Amino acid sequence: MKKAISIMLAFILAFAMLLPAGAESADAGKLQFDKDGSFRIMQIADIQDGPLLFDITRDYLDAVVPYADPDLIVLSGDNISAGASTGGIKAVDLVLVEIAIDRYMSIFEEYGVPVAVVFGNHDAEKLITKEEQMAMYQTYGCCVGSDEGDSLYGCGTYNLPILSSDGKKVVYNLWMFDSNMYDEVKGGYDYVHEDQIEWYVNKSNELKAQNGGTPVPSMAFQHIIVNEIYDALITVEAGTPGSIPYGDKALALPENATGVINEGPCPGTQDSLQFETMVAQGDVKAMFFGHDHVNSFVVPYQGIDIVNSPTSGFGSYGDKETRGVRIITINENDTSKYETKVINYYEKFAVDNFSKCRYLMSEGDVWNALRYIVLALQNGVSFIDIFADIFALIA
Repeated sequence: MKKAISIMLAFILAFAMLLPAGAESADAGKLQFDKDGSFRIMQIADIQDGPLLFDITRDYLDAVVPYADPDLIVLSGDNISAGASTGGIKAVDLVLVEIAIDRYMSIFEEYGVPVAVVFGNHDAEKLITKEEQMAMYQTYGCCVGSDEGDSLYGCGTYNLPILSSDGKKVVYNLWMFDSNMYDEVKGGYDYVHEDQIEWYVNKSNELKAQNGGTPVPSMAFQHIIVNEIYDALITVEAGTPGSIPYGDKALALPENATGVINEGPCPGTQDSLQFETMVAQGDVKAMFFGHDHVNSFVVPYQGIDIVNSPTSGFGSYGDKETRGVRIITINENDTSKYETKVINYYEKFAVDNFSKCRYLMSEGDVWNALRYIVLALQNGVSFIDIFADIFALIA
């Protein structure tokens, strides 16, 4: 019954919406430092909602984009969930996925912010492939996502050069990797494959040659974290505050790290040599991941920061202490370092009892769902909007 309702609503929404939104678009072929020498990236990890997208997720994205004023948005995988396409019929699921993608891409299109896309393990678990989804993203003028083609494993491995503020040369580079989905041989999560690493080395050397023999400072974005995170963590006694269980001991962030670790990181089933290759190339300053929803940390290791960003959506697990978007700021006058912070939803946008109850309702708190209904009516929220929030909770 629930599936039938979702499909019916999907078709109603499909006729009511124009895909894509078609508002102000970005120059898809050009990323450039601002006149003040800065470049701001907003990483949005694990939205992972269904075709209707929680209204609270959409409202958060609609508020945080103008607040942070990024030069680029990176969707770092699990942008939709497998539940976004549950019809079981290709034509139906195409509509459901288009609706799911449009619910957030229409926001970014409206603000004219370029959007890079990589995929996670949940995006294409059903009938709609990553290639079909990338084609959907590319219908938006703001999308700068692409794919190096069928010659590489997966879909959505590419790079984005950033020009200097005067537009005369490439001074920074962003690597986008498809960390793939599941290891079909060993089970568990997949990883960046050998041909993708070879592509990276060749492209990195090409950029280096164009830069007079000096590596171009870079960052990498992908969904699944590298195995080296477990080498970077430290072993502590079980029960140590801020640690996670690990056998009869526990693991914690090292002293030179920042942030929190609330669950065991979930890398691929094997070491793909990606990280050590990047160390050897000497261009990557930091690698940014999602996937582990309640981890939010920066861990320096062998000259590269391993950065986990928390979930930005409300369709899957998370917590009010971490849920948010990550902002990364680079300055062309000193590309050897960067600044980063997480704009936490609960801290910044849950500013009154109404918004706090709405958040807690999205976490499945029945008592706060009832409080939300009362407060919503007192705040003049329509029955239709209240129903939409409640339906998103139970659908």
